[in-house]
Amino acid sequence: MNAFRSATRLRPTRPDDLPFVTALERHPDNSSLIGQWIDEQHLAAIEGRDRWSHWIIEEANVPAGYIISRDCRAQRAGIYIKRLLVARKERGTGTRALGEFLDHAFDAERADCVWLVVRNENDRAQAVYRKLGFERFDAAGEEAERFEAVAEAPPDQCFRMRAVNA
Repeated sequence: MNAFRSATRLRPTRPDDLPFVTALERHPDNSSLIGQWIDEQHLAAIEGRDRWSHWIIEEANVPAGYIISRDCRAQRAGIYIKRLLVARKERGTGTRALGEFLDHAFDAERADCVWLVVRNENDRAQAVYRKLGFERFDAAGEEAERFEAVAEAPPDQCFRMRAVNA
């Protein structure tokens, strides 16, 4: 484990974490920036339905955020990060958590790539993603169809970034 990330760990989300997750997602500081899932959607991801995964980010054994991802390797589209949200911003928690997630995806899951969609104007997030090895990813043709089947990236609002397992 990278010492930079050691203060942060991921664990599978449990149903009893749902109040924390939904309160964080629906907080006024976050609700306008991310999509809103109903409890049933979160519970389906927690249960691993349709190849979704739901992770709690912990710092000092206290929930600090969450990550939702989907294993799209059967569609030849790597692992997709649907959402990464932390309670306290600009403290490095999200960067450390994403680093832990990448370690897991590339080492334990042996994924060839991990990708996400980022808003055009979200320079801070883009800088974090680049720091962790993500690059802008503009697929075309059949490859674009595979990735858009998982999560469309409207070009006027956002774009895809991807990290590749080296």
